[in-house]
Amino acid sequence: MGRADCKRTNNIIFIAPLSAFRKRTRLAKLVETLLSHDFSVLFFGWEREEGELDAMRWGDARVSEHAILKGGGYVSRKARMMYPLWMFSVFWKVIRLRDRPTVYCLGWETAFPALLASFFNNVQVVFDDADRFSMIFGMPSSLLGVLQYLEKWTSRRVNLHLVPSFSRYDWRHEKMRVFRNSPTEATFNAARLMAPARLNVDLVIYVNGWVGDSRGAPVFLEVMRRFHRDERNIIMHVAGRVDSSEGRELVELPNVIFHGEVSQDLALSLYPACDVVLTFYDPKVRINRLAESNKWGDCIFFNTPFIVNQEVNTAADFLKAGAAWSVLYSDVDALEELLIQLAGAPQSINGAAHSLSEFKSAYPPFNVQVEQLLIGEIL
Repeated sequence: MGRADCKRTNNIIFIAPLSAFRKRTRLAKLVETLLSHDFSVLFFGWEREEGELDAMRWGDARVSEHAILKGGGYVSRKARMMYPLWMFSVFWKVIRLRDRPTVYCLGWETAFPALLASFFNNVQVVFDDADRFSMIFGMPSSLLGVLQYLEKWTSRRVNLHLVPSFSRYDWRHEKMRVFRNSPTEATFNAARLMAPARLNVDLVIYVNGWVGDSRGAPVFLEVMRRFHRDERNIIMHVAGRVDSSEGRELVELPNVIFHGEVSQDLALSLYPACDVVLTFYDPKVRINRLAESNKWGDCIFFNTPFIVNQEVNTAADFLKAGAAWSVLYSDVDALEELLIQLAGAPQSINGAAHSLSEFKSAYPPFNVQVEQLLIGEIL
């Protein structure tokens, strides 16, 4: 089917294993861009916690959100056991669609059953592979091999396969496109106007997004405890979802300012008020060693350098350019020493910020990418 034959109406269906659009920054940015181009969007998701969909509804008549599966939570054995049920729910939903709509699927666990259903009704499938499924869960090598084969099979047969970079793949083809994590122009401009003044301290650190055990919370907790004990003039801003005991202890410290779960523009507005951002990913999880952090694109736009753990291979270009620093994930002493050094060397932070600005051409605004990759090629 040629691209010209694939043009659709101004409606698009999203399917994702999440409760609502607002649960994933990537999806929220997509909705904002599509609405600005007069699209209407329909969402079918997995309401993992009771009441979450109603609490996070978009609140616009052009956006309709529904749950096709409920329960299980997020990080639990029950949630893992429910993935086959999710895949069946997606297949059953897609096979009943009519008028050949475009279906935007988040993750292989969504795109694969949607693709199978499309063989019966010619639905057009966009596969957003933000987190490669085979790299998230531990499994026997025999099962892993089958899953990787199915990922590749799905990639070649969908209408469009969006990836954060090619670093996670040992194949490429003409349907694959790099879809960078970056802010939209509108949100970036709004965030700049909202930015608070930088606190008058030696160093301001920023942690945002998911504040959990696999995202550095235990390390951050120990470092900030030491700074409080030693009366260091160093402050940390935290904005996001806290779901671990260490994370909850972290945000209770007197030298930590906790903003809670906030809108994207509010989260972005803190970047220019901070000196450095912490982006840690536990290397025990395979995909974390190939992380493509939303935060890096945000840092580029706001010229706020970041610290990443050494095990994250995808940060190599930033480190080589002097736009970021790294320490081992569990080396609390090394992180403490680095932050103390930066607190006394603002010229080092300014130099890293200058180096970071050189990456802007590789990270177009998110809305520009949507217009080129999705609206331009599919819709």
